[in-house]
Amino acid sequence: MLRDIDKLFEGFQDVVKKSKDECGAELEKLRQLTFIINMFFKSLMTSLSVKKEHRVKIGSSLTLTCFVELARISGHTVFFSFNGLYRQAFYNIRYALESIVQASYIDYGHPKTPLETKMEILKEIEDKIEYRASRLIGNLPMPDKKKKLLREEYKKLSQIVHPTHRQVISTLTDLRKPDDGAPTTINCNEVSRIYDSMARMYDIFFFLFITYFPEVKEELGRNSDFIKQVKTHHLTLLSKTLNVKLDIPEN
Repeated sequence: MLRDIDKLFEGFQDVVKKSKDECGAELEKLRQLTFIINMFFKSLMTSLSVKKEHRVKIGSSLTLTCFVELARISGHTVFFSFNGLYRQAFYNIRYALESIVQASYIDYGHPKTPLETKMEILKEIEDKIEYRASRLIGNLPMPDKKKKLLREEYKKLSQIVHPTHRQVISTLTDLRKPDDGAPTTINCNEVSRIYDSMARMYDIFFFLFITYFPEVKEELGRNSDFIKQVKTHHLTLLSKTLNVKLDIPEN
């Protein structure tokens, strides 16, 4: 099954070329989605720079640390998608989702605790079943109506990013094929599922971020580029938070 390094390298080159040829539109849509991070960052810097009294909250925030990490995670997800590594792409999306829920829970519970101490708390709780994201949502200090919306979106996304039979079927299909030198299979439907999952993850991520840092909400409301992204990618939680009307697609 394992090829020599030169053959493996050539195989992945073939995968990228095949991905671009067959799934170029889906991959470009996914790439365009990641632009929302820079648009959010612009409003974030403007809003936090004028809020000197929140310096302690900002400097000790795990939520803010997760946002910094989100840019790298998003880049890796696009890379994995180009290379047909769909399972790894879904893992990244799930990681970002779980991380922001845990970070929000710890930030709310320990608002003035130093970041280093919060990291130690995170190490202690991340493997405990009672601290999984689905349960933590219930303990976040927000109105029940918001919790309900968050749970609904979280459930939808969790169903998508959890391991499924698709990967097993894909592997069995590959084993029955002659060896063509390509180390993975291209599937445009999987790229579309990654896009849908990433969009839902961003929706939850930024919703929780704004809930913890409400200072950024006003600035985001004036950010026409960000609002356009909310509409284009149909981000439900953000639309409700920012009072943005979404166009309901016709069936």
